[in-house]
Amino acid sequence: MDSKDNCPVCGYKLGFQPWEEGSPSDEICPSCGIQFGYDDVAGGDISKRNEIYIKWRNNWELNGKKWNSANPKPKDWNP
Repeated sequence: MDSKDNCPVCGYKLGFQPWEEGSPSDEICPSCGIQFGYDDVAGGDISKRNEIYIKWRNNWELNGKKWNSANPKPKDWNP
């Protein structure tokens, strides 16, 4: 797994690419909760998408960096 598989918001190793060749995965990051292709569409503008990631991360941090999945967090999870 390389850095392309990391969440652009929280850095969690997803096991999939959030976006690949301009198409979203439509998956949700279990760590921060962002849904790729829904919460970060930004009209295809990558610079605006990066702004969304920054705002999403700030909100996630302000809310205590909570695990956002119904599945248990990994033992080695470290936000």
